[in-house]
Amino acid sequence: MLLAIDTSTGITGLALYGPDGPRAECVWESGRNHSAQLLPQLDALLRQFGAARGEIAAVAVALGPGSWSGLRVGLSVAKGLCLAGGLPLIGVPTLEALAYQQLPASAPVVPLIRLGRERFATAEFRGRERLERQAPDRNLGLAEIVAEVRERVLFCGDLDEATRAELRRGLAAKAQFPTPAANLRRPAFLAELAWRRLQAGEQDDVATLEPIYLGEPVKPKG
Repeated sequence: MLLAIDTSTGITGLALYGPDGPRAECVWESGRNHSAQLLPQLDALLRQFGAARGEIAAVAVALGPGSWSGLRVGLSVAKGLCLAGGLPLIGVPTLEALAYQQLPASAPVVPLIRLGRERFATAEFRGRERLERQAPDRNLGLAEIVAEVRERVLFCGDLDEATRAELRRGLAAKAQFPTPAANLRRPAFLAELAWRRLQAGEQDDVATLEPIYLGEPVKPKG
């Protein structure tokens, strides 16, 4: 059984995944309380599923971009479980998990994660059956994102009403959005991506795996 942990933002998620697919999942608004809530919620999920921590055979963790403190908590817990149990660790970029959740997609998928100061982590993905990354993760403002769009795009992720409105003002019908329920970042999709890597014999180095951070871009002098 694989455990997936996502503490990328104030929305936190846990999922249990096995050979037949997702077995259990919980998602909640943790705010900045990842460190206080994550392990108690994991124990509650395992109790409800009727399992113990010892039955976890692998751990997946969302790598970000996202909250600096949140990502550190998630990765620390994931590494601790792996070191204690000798388990494989698999890191999954959060933007990839967000985009994968929207497949099959008839338009490019552009996930957004709020970084603060009106900046967003973003990348472009395409695919119907298989996710294909078109660009690396970047730190952009909404105006920069709008300026690059040339076709209809499905935005997902951190989409409050103000963000949706600004994207609609700049792009009109080119800006498409999932329903609120379909937009909720679900750890079962993170778990599924990690499960595929695990079945292919892949895993990450517990000692060297690090979160993905996107700091403020450096402005050229002059």
